[in-house]
Amino acid sequence: MKTSTCAFALAIISHVASAFISPSTFAPIKDVGRSFTSTKQLYATIDVDEDTSRDTASMEEWSYAYGIGRADGIQLVGEDVDGFLDVHVETAQQLPAGTSVMYIPSDVILSSNRAIAEFGRLEEAESLLQANGVENEMREFYLMLKILVELEKGEESPYYHYFNGLPRFFANGPSMTPFCYRCIPPFAAKLCQKERVKLNHVAFGCKSRVQFLSEKTRGDSLLWEWAFQIVY
Repeated sequence: MKTSTCAFALAIISHVASAFISPSTFAPIKDVGRSFTSTKQLYATIDVDEDTSRDTASMEEWSYAYGIGRADGIQLVGEDVDGFLDVHVETAQQLPAGTSVMYIPSDVILSSNRAIAEFGRLEEAESLLQANGVENEMREFYLMLKILVELEKGEESPYYHYFNGLPRFFANGPSMTPFCYRCIPPFAAKLCQKERVKLNHVAFGCKSRVQFLSEKTRGDSLLWEWAFQIVY
Protein backbone atom coordinates (compact mmCIF):
# COMPACT_ATOMS: atom_id res chain seq x y z
CA MET A 1 0.00 0.00 0.00
CA LYS A 2 1.56 2.83 1.13
CA THR A 3 7.22 7.31 2.76
CA SER A 4 11.27 11.76 10.01
CA THR A 5 10.76 11.13 12.97
CA CYS A 6 10.84 12.94 16.34
CA ALA A 7 10.95 16.30 14.70
CA PHE A 8 8.64 15.82 11.73
CA ALA A 9 9.62 18.95 9.81
CA LEU A 10 6.93 20.08 7.44
CA ALA A 11 9.50 20.64 4.77
CA ILE A 12 7.29 21.30 1.81
CA ILE A 13 8.33 24.46 0.07
CA SER A 14 6.22 27.06 -1.60
CA HIS A 15 6.23 27.37 -5.36
CA VAL A 16 5.45 30.62 -7.13
CA ALA A 17 1.99 30.32 -8.65
CA SER A 18 -0.37 32.63 -10.47
CA ALA A 19 -2.82 32.71 -7.56
CA PHE A 20 -2.54 31.73 -3.92
CA ILE A 21 -5.15 30.89 -1.32
CA SER A 22 -5.34 33.89 0.97
CA PRO A 23 -3.53 33.27 4.27
CA SER A 24 -6.71 34.41 6.03
CA THR A 25 -8.49 31.26 4.81
CA PHE A 26 -6.19 29.04 6.86
CA ALA A 27 -6.56 28.29 10.55
CA PRO A 28 -3.76 29.76 12.70
CA ILE A 29 -1.12 27.27 13.78
CA LYS A 30 0.33 29.25 16.68
CA ASP A 31 -2.17 28.02 19.26
CA VAL A 32 -2.68 24.50 17.93
CA GLY A 33 -2.26 21.95 20.72
CA ARG A 34 -2.43 24.40 23.60
CA SER A 35 -6.03 23.58 24.40
CA PHE A 36 -6.38 19.95 23.39
CA THR A 37 -9.87 18.49 23.60
CA SER A 38 -11.29 15.14 22.52
CA THR A 39 -12.41 14.81 18.91
CA LYS A 40 -14.64 11.77 19.48
CA GLN A 41 -17.38 13.11 17.20
CA LEU A 42 -15.08 13.78 14.27
CA TYR A 43 -13.46 11.52 11.73
CA ALA A 44 -10.72 11.94 9.16
CA THR A 45 -11.90 13.45 5.88
CA ILE A 46 -8.72 12.83 3.89
CA ASP A 47 -8.91 9.77 1.66
CA VAL A 48 -5.75 7.71 2.23
CA ASP A 49 -6.54 5.02 -0.34
CA GLU A 50 -3.44 4.45 -2.48
CA ASP A 51 -5.30 5.39 -5.68
CA THR A 52 -6.31 8.82 -4.35
CA SER A 53 -4.80 11.78 -6.21
CA ARG A 54 -2.44 14.05 -4.30
CA ASP A 55 -3.38 17.73 -4.13
CA THR A 56 0.12 19.16 -4.32
CA ALA A 57 -1.06 22.50 -5.73
CA SER A 58 -2.99 23.34 -2.55
CA MET A 59 -0.09 22.02 -0.48
CA GLU A 60 2.22 24.54 -2.11
CA GLU A 61 -0.27 27.34 -1.52
CA TRP A 62 -0.48 26.18 2.09
CA SER A 63 3.29 26.42 2.48
CA TYR A 64 3.24 29.97 1.12
CA ALA A 65 0.46 31.01 3.47
CA TYR A 66 2.30 29.67 6.53
CA GLY A 67 5.59 31.37 5.74
CA ILE A 68 7.65 28.40 4.53
CA GLY A 69 10.37 29.91 2.38
CA ARG A 70 12.79 28.49 -0.16
CA ALA A 71 15.97 29.45 -1.90
CA ASP A 72 15.83 30.71 -5.47
CA GLY A 73 15.62 27.87 -7.94
CA ILE A 74 14.18 25.29 -5.53
CA GLN A 75 11.04 23.70 -6.92
CA LEU A 76 8.78 20.67 -6.59
CA VAL A 77 8.82 18.34 -9.58
CA GLY A 78 6.29 15.57 -10.12
CA GLU A 79 6.60 12.50 -12.32
CA ASP A 80 4.56 9.40 -12.96
CA VAL A 81 6.07 6.26 -11.46
CA ASP A 82 4.10 3.09 -12.19
CA GLY A 83 0.89 5.06 -12.33
CA PHE A 84 1.46 7.02 -9.12
CA LEU A 85 2.56 10.64 -8.71
CA ASP A 86 6.05 10.89 -7.24
CA VAL A 87 7.15 14.35 -6.10
CA HIS A 88 10.69 15.42 -5.33
CA VAL A 89 12.67 18.61 -4.87
CA GLU A 90 15.01 19.91 -7.56
CA THR A 91 17.06 23.04 -8.04
CA ALA A 92 16.92 24.90 -11.33
CA GLN A 93 20.30 26.55 -10.73
CA GLN A 94 23.64 25.89 -9.07
CA LEU A 95 23.71 26.51 -5.33
CA PRO A 96 26.94 26.87 -3.34
CA ALA A 97 27.70 24.18 -0.78
CA GLY A 98 26.14 24.98 2.57
CA THR A 99 23.31 27.06 1.11
CA SER A 100 20.14 27.06 3.19
CA VAL A 101 17.47 25.86 0.79
CA MET A 102 14.45 26.14 3.05
CA TYR A 103 13.05 28.12 5.96
CA ILE A 104 10.35 26.59 8.16
CA PRO A 105 8.79 28.65 10.97
CA SER A 106 9.00 26.80 14.27
CA ASP A 107 5.23 27.07 14.81
CA VAL A 108 4.63 24.99 11.67
CA ILE A 109 6.76 22.03 12.74
CA LEU A 110 5.03 18.96 14.14
CA SER A 111 7.15 17.28 16.80
CA SER A 112 6.83 14.52 19.35
CA ASN A 113 7.77 16.92 22.16
CA ARG A 114 4.80 19.11 21.36
CA ALA A 115 2.55 16.08 20.98
CA ILE A 116 3.52 14.81 24.44
CA ALA A 117 2.95 18.27 25.91
CA GLU A 118 -0.48 18.35 24.27
CA PHE A 119 -1.70 14.86 25.15
CA GLY A 120 0.29 14.05 28.28
CA ARG A 121 1.99 10.68 28.76
CA LEU A 122 -0.08 7.64 27.82
CA GLU A 123 1.34 5.26 30.41
CA GLU A 124 -0.67 2.21 29.32
CA ALA A 125 0.40 2.59 25.70
CA GLU A 126 4.01 3.22 26.70
CA SER A 127 4.04 0.07 28.81
CA LEU A 128 2.74 -1.92 25.85
CA LEU A 129 5.42 -0.48 23.56
CA GLN A 130 8.07 -1.48 26.10
CA ALA A 131 6.61 -4.98 26.48
CA ASN A 132 6.74 -5.44 22.71
CA GLY A 133 10.37 -4.32 22.53
CA VAL A 134 9.76 -1.09 20.61
CA GLU A 135 10.34 1.41 23.40
CA ASN A 136 12.80 3.25 21.13
CA GLU A 137 9.84 4.16 18.91
CA MET A 138 8.08 6.09 21.68
CA ARG A 139 8.50 9.50 20.12
CA GLU A 140 7.40 8.30 16.71
CA PHE A 141 4.30 6.87 18.39
CA TYR A 142 3.31 10.25 19.85
CA LEU A 143 3.98 11.99 16.56
CA MET A 144 1.73 9.49 14.82
CA LEU A 145 -1.03 10.26 17.32
CA LYS A 146 -0.68 13.96 16.60
CA ILE A 147 -1.15 13.30 12.90
CA LEU A 148 -4.27 11.24 13.60
CA VAL A 149 -5.72 13.97 15.83
CA GLU A 150 -5.19 16.56 13.09
CA LEU A 151 -6.71 14.21 10.50
CA GLU A 152 -9.84 13.94 12.64
CA LYS A 153 -10.27 17.71 12.47
CA GLY A 154 -10.65 17.52 8.71
CA GLU A 155 -10.56 20.89 6.97
CA GLU A 156 -10.57 22.60 10.37
CA SER A 157 -6.99 21.44 10.88
CA PRO A 158 -4.31 23.92 9.80
CA TYR A 159 -2.44 20.92 8.36
CA TYR A 160 -5.28 19.70 6.15
CA HIS A 161 -3.80 20.90 2.85
CA TYR A 162 -0.37 19.63 3.81
CA PHE A 163 -1.63 16.13 4.57
CA ASN A 164 -3.80 16.08 1.45
CA GLY A 165 -0.71 16.60 -0.70
CA LEU A 166 1.30 13.73 0.81
CA PRO A 167 1.81 10.30 -0.82
CA ARG A 168 -0.79 7.56 -0.55
CA PHE A 169 1.24 4.85 -2.24
CA PHE A 170 4.35 3.41 -0.59
CA ALA A 171 6.63 0.61 -1.77
CA ASN A 172 8.39 -0.49 1.40
CA GLY A 173 8.35 -3.16 4.08
CA PRO A 174 5.23 -2.12 6.03
CA SER A 175 3.19 -1.86 2.83
CA MET A 176 4.00 -5.40 1.64
CA THR A 177 1.82 -8.49 1.81
CA PRO A 178 3.02 -12.04 2.59
CA PHE A 179 3.05 -12.69 -1.16
CA CYS A 180 5.40 -9.72 -1.67
CA TYR A 181 7.89 -11.17 0.81
CA ARG A 182 8.08 -14.37 -1.23
CA CYS A 183 8.95 -12.41 -4.36
CA ILE A 184 12.12 -10.73 -3.05
CA PRO A 185 15.48 -12.13 -1.85
CA PRO A 186 15.35 -13.71 1.64
CA PHE A 187 17.53 -11.12 3.37
CA ALA A 188 15.50 -8.23 1.91
CA ALA A 189 12.31 -10.02 2.93
CA LYS A 190 13.59 -10.39 6.49
CA LEU A 191 14.33 -6.67 6.76
CA CYS A 192 10.94 -5.76 5.32
CA GLN A 193 9.17 -8.11 7.72
CA LYS A 194 10.93 -6.40 10.65
CA GLU A 195 9.43 -3.11 9.50
CA ARG A 196 6.02 -4.72 9.27
CA VAL A 197 6.40 -6.00 12.84
CA LYS A 198 7.22 -2.44 13.91
CA LEU A 199 4.00 -1.25 12.28
CA ASN A 200 2.04 -3.93 14.12
CA HIS A 201 3.50 -2.98 17.51
CA VAL A 202 3.72 0.82 17.22
CA ALA A 203 0.42 1.41 15.45
CA PHE A 204 -1.99 -1.51 15.44
CA GLY A 205 -1.02 -2.85 18.85
CA CYS A 206 -1.77 0.40 20.67
CA LYS A 207 -4.94 1.58 18.93
CA SER A 208 -7.26 0.63 21.78
CA ARG A 209 -5.09 2.51 24.30
CA VAL A 210 -5.75 5.92 22.74
CA GLN A 211 -9.17 6.86 24.06
CA PHE A 212 -9.14 10.48 22.89
CA LEU A 213 -9.42 9.33 19.26
CA SER A 214 -12.87 8.50 17.92
CA GLU A 215 -13.94 4.87 17.88
CA LYS A 216 -14.06 4.97 14.09
CA THR A 217 -10.50 6.25 13.88
CA ARG A 218 -9.25 3.66 16.35
CA GLY A 219 -10.75 0.96 14.16
CA ASP A 220 -9.38 2.26 10.85
CA SER A 221 -6.23 0.23 10.21
CA LEU A 222 -5.69 1.88 6.82
CA LEU A 223 -5.56 5.32 8.45
CA TRP A 224 -3.14 4.14 11.15
CA GLU A 225 -0.88 2.57 8.56
CA TRP A 226 -0.86 5.80 6.53
CA ALA A 227 0.03 7.89 9.60
CA PHE A 228 2.79 5.39 10.43
CA GLN A 229 4.18 5.65 6.90
CA ILE A 230 4.20 9.45 7.05
CA VAL A 231 6.15 9.44 10.32
CA TYR A 232 8.71 6.88 9.19
